[in-house]
Amino acid sequence: MSDVGFVAAARLELDELLEQLIERIRDVQHTQGRLRGLLRANLDIAQGVDLEQVLRQIVSAARSLVDARYAALGVIQDGQLVRFLHEGMAPDVVDRIGDLPQGKGLLGALVDDPHPIRLADIAEHPASSGFPDDHPPMHSFLGVPIRVRDRVFGNLYLSEKQGATQFSRDDEDVVKALAGAAGVAIENATLFEEARRNRRWQEAMTAVTTELFRGADSDQARRCLADCALQAAGAAGAAFAAPPDGATPDLRVTLGVGLLEPWHGRSVPVAGTPADSVLVSGEPVLLADPSNDPLTATAVAVVPELGPIMVAPVVGNHGLHGVLTVAHRRGEARFDHGDLEQFSAFATHAGLALDVAALRRDNEQIKTLEERQRIATDLQENLIRDLFALGLSLQGAAARSTSPDTRAGISAGIDELDRIIRGVRTAVFALEPRPPQG
Repeated sequence: MSDVGFVAAARLELDELLEQLIERIRDVQHTQGRLRGLLRANLDIAQGVDLEQVLRQIVSAARSLVDARYAALGVIQDGQLVRFLHEGMAPDVVDRIGDLPQGKGLLGALVDDPHPIRLADIAEHPASSGFPDDHPPMHSFLGVPIRVRDRVFGNLYLSEKQGATQFSRDDEDVVKALAGAAGVAIENATLFEEARRNRRWQEAMTAVTTELFRGADSDQARRCLADCALQAAGAAGAAFAAPPDGATPDLRVTLGVGLLEPWHGRSVPVAGTPADSVLVSGEPVLLADPSNDPLTATAVAVVPELGPIMVAPVVGNHGLHGVLTVAHRRGEARFDHGDLEQFSAFATHAGLALDVAALRRDNEQIKTLEERQRIATDLQENLIRDLFALGLSLQGAAARSTSPDTRAGISAGIDELDRIIRGVRTAVFALEPRPPQG
């Protein structure tokens, strides 16, 4: 080989080495960029205390880290997809698609078997069931579960990798790392939300107790119960129904506020309604979708926007005071089992508070009657006796007087005294407790 050929070959080899080195530098830079992005995302997520904000930050971070066009987070409860937060679709597209996914097909496969899934084409997966009308086309897919301790909280769904035909193993590793940090952040945000929820319900219980002990009447008590439950639950409406009486087997909605104001004043048949289950079992009921439940067909007919509801009995030591209901507007929010537990505790507390308030009113009435009895006895035994003695004294004075004018004046005074005694007797009779009738 000539010297010129040797130099040319050496230069070619050097160029190839430089290209490989540059490519590796780019890979390192890209990896470093991803790591920095992952650290920033973890920091942003860890700082959040509002669960809704944390979930949306997770979706946005996952989409950005792996260059996905679409990203979503499905929240799982009791093996069902109960919430679906998404990013990447235009609002008009979302409106045309209509209802959000129900956890079937490929999404359901991740719910049933929470392990990462990475596909070049969604249609290749056996569980794939296609897309609804107006849904944008999606091919590449990456799904990763989010775990909170030993429980699967939900799944991250990513689709349409930008700049490549499918998501890589590195993409999967990055999203798995993000999901691990997300699980910790979700647990912290959930604990914070539970503490905040507990505080709201404790404040509601205190407000109810304070209002009842101030001597609130029945209407004020019902208004207080409904308003406090409405605020504590963050609901859109609340209602209180009086229990059936001898005149009718129906519940009577004595108060409806907010979304449930149209219920106000209506009679509600107990049979075949959530109240039936509540009254029979004594346990609260949560209905996630009243629009598809035969138990709430009448309620939805009156309030078409009715969303998730909670119904609980307000029971005291001496029986049922009524049935309390709170409701969200359809599609705006959901209740969970934690909400139901707090709502049930509030209704139980309200029932006992109503008992104590009634007992307090009874005691106050007894004290009033006892005080009236004491006054009546005092008037009868002392004042009337003294007045009689005074009258007899005046009669004696009139008999001893020799002046007609004096006798006439004393007689007039005696007549006035008799009138006063009759008035006092009438007052005493009014003060004395009456015996029960019947």
